[in-house]
Amino acid sequence: MTLLARRGVVAACGVALAAVVHPAAPSVPLAAISALALLLVAALLAAPRDPAGRVVGLGALAVAVALGYDGLRGHRGTLTLDVGQGARSFEEEGPDGRTLGLRPLGFDVVLERAEPDGGAVLRVQEGAAIVVGARRAARYGGFRFGAAERMGTEPSALRIAVAGPQGSRVVDVRTDAPATVDGFELSVERYFPDFALDEKQQPYSRSSEPRNPAVLLRVTRGTEAWRVFVIRALPGIHRPEGLDLSLSLTEVVARASSAVRVSREPAGAVALAGVMLMALGIAWESRPA
Repeated sequence: MTLLARRGVVAACGVALAAVVHPAAPSVPLAAISALALLLVAALLAAPRDPAGRVVGLGALAVAVALGYDGLRGHRGTLTLDVGQGARSFEEEGPDGRTLGLRPLGFDVVLERAEPDGGAVLRVQEGAAIVVGARRAARYGGFRFGAAERMGTEPSALRIAVAGPQGSRVVDVRTDAPATVDGFELSVERYFPDFALDEKQQPYSRSSEPRNPAVLLRVTRGTEAWRVFVIRALPGIHRPEGLDLSLSLTEVVARASSAVRVSREPAGAVALAGVMLMALGIAWESRPA
């Protein structure tokens, strides 16, 4: 209890609790948040009752009450977008991480750019920019945006080199839409980021990283159809009978997307005031006699 009675411990608990629930911070297990909250309550009960101690305690109490209110009346979730894609809502999560469905933002937001370091630039309908990063949050329209995470495990397209009687060309075949070249339609039937064969000689992917990409394409022309297996490491290895094309996988075009944490904190200003009060109390105690 002697350690808990120190004002610095009260302030540290309050600031730590505010930091771990901040939307710009990485996800923290609910058990850790609960432990910090209980430690803060214990420190408040053991804190000194002199004026400086009361100021620190009042600030810590304000932080605890604000976080509790935000937990009941606030909203938190994730907005996942591809570059150029827009949305008016985000996927809300409950305190236990369970998905609660879509929660409206009240305005349109578009992912303008996904940065290599995990940051993101969002553009809203009025033209204003929301710039977020792994350690940088931004506020707009009553919401706080933060903790952007670059997503890139799924490709947006597969770049296929096509060689046939009419010459050679390169076409991007999207994973969700076919492409047409020289009267043929190419569509993705199955994609293998890290192609390998199992003990039964069946294809599978060893990982989600494009280390040895391969794709099973469906090629059609009128009523004719072929299934062509294309491996980047072995160009033109599979050429079905009757198909006068040679297909090679030259590049996997990564999907540029970001997952942005979104939260509404009705009592955020109260929590900030509490942190400032704790700092004031610590400074008061440390002033020269």
